[in-house]
Amino acid sequence: MAKEDYSSHDWRKNTDDAIITDDILNPYVPKTMKVNNSRVVFTNPNTLKEESIEVSRLIRVFVNNVVGHRKSIK
Repeated sequence: MAKEDYSSHDWRKNTDDAIITDDILNPYVPKTMKVNNSRVVFTNPNTLKEESIEVSRLIRVFVNNVVGHRKSIK
């Protein structure tokens, strides 16, 4: 999908070419997935409910935190 296809507030336009890889677990034949087609599913430790979030949104939060709180991100 081209970057022009995304709306101006959609962070996925910035992660269109990003991938997820498992090269740490399998360095010889890593599997890859497109970030924009991936979600993280986890159990929220506060509510004990299953949550799901797009990986592109996690990247947006990380980038915003790095820019806004340079001293707290290592």
